Amino acid sequence: MKFIVAGVGPGDPDLVTTGALRVIRDAGLVLSPHSRAERASVAEAAVRAHIPDLETAPVVFPMTNDARRRDAELKAQLEALRPRWEKAETIVLPVIGDSTLYATGFYLYELWKELVPGLELELLPGISAHCLAAAKSGNFLAMGTEILTIIPATADQDKIASALAVADAAAVYKPVALRDSLRSVVESAGPWARLLRIDRAGLPDQKIYEGSEALDPAEEYLSILLLWRRA
Repeated sequence: MKFIVAGVGPGDPDLVTTGALRVIRDAGLVLSPHSRAERASVAEAAVRAHIPDLETAPVVFPMTNDARRRDAELKAQLEALRPRWEKAETIVLPVIGDSTLYATGFYLYELWKELVPGLELELLPGISAHCLAAAKSGNFLAMGTEILTIIPATADQDKIASALAVADAAAVYKPVALRDSLRSVVESAGPWARLLRIDRAGLPDQKIYEGSEALDPAEEYLSILLLWRRA
């Protein structure tokens, strides 16, 4: 049995690769990732724009730092879906962005291979949010010898500040996690010549904040902050 985690880009249907669409069409079972049961899946919506009659099985990935709770809930869902995945040779999980960067598929795979020791994993790349955000802003992300740092805002604040301090350019994922500390953490590693935050990049309700406004507390989960030393 093969488990494919397919990156489908940040949410814009135009950025879903033909490779991702091919494996999704050919799959025996397609899983749909949700942050909450009642919330629509951005990844599924991007794919459904190309495959309107797509049949999926929802999986809710708890948005929590409690690994024990997250794993217990995911394992329970895997067991509930067992009658469906046991009959499938290939299962595909489309994920927003790229399949290798902060992808929820990692947690599912780690638990699934305990149930199926011979489970094969394939990672299909997709366009990452920081690449789309830079393109939407019309800025080159990093050039020549510039050091580009990718940071999750869910990390320890001292680690975030240390990582920013050595970066020429940075992409901070989920800045909402820093809440009111966003400005102080970023400015402690300054100065920065350019600051830009994009909420829901590539989606119809995309919003762009520049300069000081980019460091106002973020409220959107699908948000990314880009920073440059270069003017």
